[in-house]
Amino acid sequence: MTQSLAALSGVLLVAGPLLAVAAFRPPAVRPARPQRALPKVAMVPIAIAVLTFAVVWWLTGWPVAALGAAAAVIALPRILTGRDNAQRVARLEALESWTRHLADALGGSVGIEEALQSSAKNPPAPIATEVQALARRLAFRTPTEQALRAFADDLDDPTGDIIAAALILACHARAKGLREVLRGLARTVAKDVAARREIDAERASHRTTARWVIGALLGYTLFALVNRAYVAPFGTLGGQVVLGVIVLLYAGTFAWLHQLARPPKGHRFLNTTKGRP
Repeated sequence: MTQSLAALSGVLLVAGPLLAVAAFRPPAVRPARPQRALPKVAMVPIAIAVLTFAVVWWLTGWPVAALGAAAAVIALPRILTGRDNAQRVARLEALESWTRHLADALGGSVGIEEALQSSAKNPPAPIATEVQALARRLAFRTPTEQALRAFADDLDDPTGDIIAAALILACHARAKGLREVLRGLARTVAKDVAARREIDAERASHRTTARWVIGALLGYTLFALVNRAYVAPFGTLGGQVVLGVIVLLYAGTFAWLHQLARPPKGHRFLNTTKGRP
């Protein structure tokens, strides 16, 4: 009975604050993105987390440790690898390449709409979905400004807003010199990419700190598995409460390190479209 109460209390201690934060936190309003099929590999971390939960609970009998290990399997790869930052840089590089291609296509007698549609034939992979969605909108006779605003919403990036705004202004004014403007924007994006790479290299020290903390935790875990008498108090009701507090403190520390290693996204200036096509 005591073990059951300890298990239940541990689960509630960890899950309760998380559910409370989720309930009172206002949902983020984001523009809709193009539909993407969920890749099968996305289910792999979930399956590993479930397996980790079962194994840790079987080895220790501590539900709090099992929940913490399962959450770590899902969250830590993003914190330790800097994958989000790499994806942002890759999308910026793709925008630079696409903008240069668009400028070259506008060198002849091709109009803006035709150049945008032709750019969807072989777009850079990181923004292929967004560029192809833009071409489809134009093919279905969506007004060019509306299609470009929807394109900016799909990208959801300040740099995408700048490029879309330049194209929108060119559509209204039918101004000459758009080719040079786009090439200038491409050069600016290239400089931004180089700067972000340097900043990311400096922020990598925070991820190194997180790796050292993870190493220390793994060492203590191995010690606990070998010396069960030393960690036996964690199997009681009070021990599960203490362990839950420790898990929450570590989770907060890793979240803080992740914020330090993650550059701010920046603010968009184009209004999101209403009633998107």
